[in-house]
Amino acid sequence: MSIYPTNTLAQRWRRAQYRTIALLTVLLLGSWQAAAAQPRAKVMAPSAVQTSALLSALPQPAPLFLHISAGNQRQLNSIPAASGNTATANQFSSIQQALDALPLLAPDPDQWVILQLAAGTYREKLLIVRDKVVLVGAGRDRTILQYPELRQHFLKRQAGHQTKSSFLPTGHQLSQDWGAAVVNIQSSDIALLDLTVHNSYADEFPSDPDRFEHQFAVRGFEKATRIITDHCALLTSGADTLSLWNKNNGMYYHSDCQFRGRVDMVCPRGTAFITRSEFFNQNNSATLWHDGELDAQQKVVVMHSTFHGAEGFQLGRRHYDGQFYLLHNHFDQALADQPIFRRTYPENPARDQANRYGDRNYFYQNQGPAYAWLQDNLSAQQAANIDADWTFAGKWHPEAQLAQIRKWLQQTPCPKLTGTTDEIYLSCVDSRRIKFPTSELSSHESNRS
Repeated sequence: MSIYPTNTLAQRWRRAQYRTIALLTVLLLGSWQAAAAQPRAKVMAPSAVQTSALLSALPQPAPLFLHISAGNQRQLNSIPAASGNTATANQFSSIQQALDALPLLAPDPDQWVILQLAAGTYREKLLIVRDKVVLVGAGRDRTILQYPELRQHFLKRQAGHQTKSSFLPTGHQLSQDWGAAVVNIQSSDIALLDLTVHNSYADEFPSDPDRFEHQFAVRGFEKATRIITDHCALLTSGADTLSLWNKNNGMYYHSDCQFRGRVDMVCPRGTAFITRSEFFNQNNSATLWHDGELDAQQKVVVMHSTFHGAEGFQLGRRHYDGQFYLLHNHFDQALADQPIFRRTYPENPARDQANRYGDRNYFYQNQGPAYAWLQDNLSAQQAANIDADWTFAGKWHPEAQLAQIRKWLQQTPCPKLTGTTDEIYLSCVDSRRIKFPTSELSSHESNRS
């Protein structure tokens, strides 16, 4: 028997609302069809914008706020959105335990859940399977999610082997990575704000000769999309630091973040937009990697960011079809004179991936070494059109979504708690110092497989 409520009053009410919207849509379509039957009548079918406006008119449930401290016994406090309600407190031994409780705490899948993490270091992995979850810290220097995990060791443990294996999953087997990262995401509409995610394996096991191999800070899986990171630090000392791998329809937005790692340290599959961020490549390998083979429109866009690295670090590469846009960035002098390239295997051509579109690397108004391949190949008019909305072709408006989350954080009072939980209140207040422009509210060498 399921322990989760299946027919709550709120769910019945929302189902009734959706039936009303469906009826209105049918009536709208009927009116259009009737008008279209009239001679010389100039009519238009209901647009996606009109339909979206109808759906957005539905009252949305207020977000649920959960406040978590970093002590040995974390106290999680649920603050009801309605004013005047009494806060309820539940004891959880970890953030993950709180995430596991969300089907009971927030059974309505349309309700956002915001977990506010107090300052401190959280030594645990997170497995996120619910949509519409926000993790917000007290600042990336104060709230740290940390765990040491090397991908190949994790896979070996899962398979029950004691010795090193060179096996890495490919294709549909990539789901075997579930749990190999510090933050593992299997759901959509996820935001990480004002915190650090640190896979500390290489730092904690300096004698391991394999310590610089794949070690994910954040790993997104095949159905995870619409993922935001803002004012975060995503750190490893190995490969594939930020690996969001939904190659079908993945969409990712990163602003004001720091990325650290080695080969392919930021390696999206799908479409990614990155702005006002810093990249620190610890060796002379590729910094960026992209897989956009399933859709010619998939791309990675990096704007207004800085790239640092070891002497001779490379900008990027691909195994599959990929597409790179770099605008208004600064590259330090250690950048290698190596264009973004396609990785092939002359010794084993069977490993080469399809190359349907060829190189698609675009640049505008970047600063750095005077390499010929780094010069502008976009016009000013083309560059002026490139922003997050252009990147996602109107399918997703992450800046508006982020602005709404920031607005919720500003409008919801921090909990006034006593005793050891005072740190929750102080961290909550501190995290609110980061502002997001309110104007956005009105706008909408590693293996690869």
